Amino acid sequence: MSLRARDAASRSGAHWPSMTPMVDVVLVILVFFMASAAFLGPEWLLPVGVPTLAAPSDEPDPFALPTPRFEVRLQVADGTRVRVSGLGLDRAPMDALAPRVRSLVRAVPQDDLIVVLVPEDGVPYGAVVQARAICELAGARRVALQ
Repeated sequence: MSLRARDAASRSGAHWPSMTPMVDVVLVILVFFMASAAFLGPEWLLPVGVPTLAAPSDEPDPFALPTPRFEVRLQVADGTRVRVSGLGLDRAPMDALAPRVRSLVRAVPQDDLIVVLVPEDGVPYGAVVQARAICELAGARRVALQ
């Protein structure tokens, strides 16, 4: 009398590795890349003033004045409201920014004016975009983020 195994794998003689763990890992990686690709879009739509290096000249102009640079700080107050500081404002609401930028544009030539937005930690991205739009509508051509 011979002893034989009674399972199907021993009868067929073919032993293949299980594909289920590999398929699980591949699907998790696929979902990760699909989700991360969805978050990359809106940030590329916001043009930012990036400083560039000027071509070196032989002799710098000794009477040239530096480009005026005005910082506007965005802060979160009361947990939800965004306040603006800078340009003579101290923790003022966002609506007060437009008249200040307009008066600044009238006083300084537009090509020589740089407005730098400096958001603190916790300021929503939408508020930064709103502040940038307010500055552009008020006439500032060069608005940068720091």
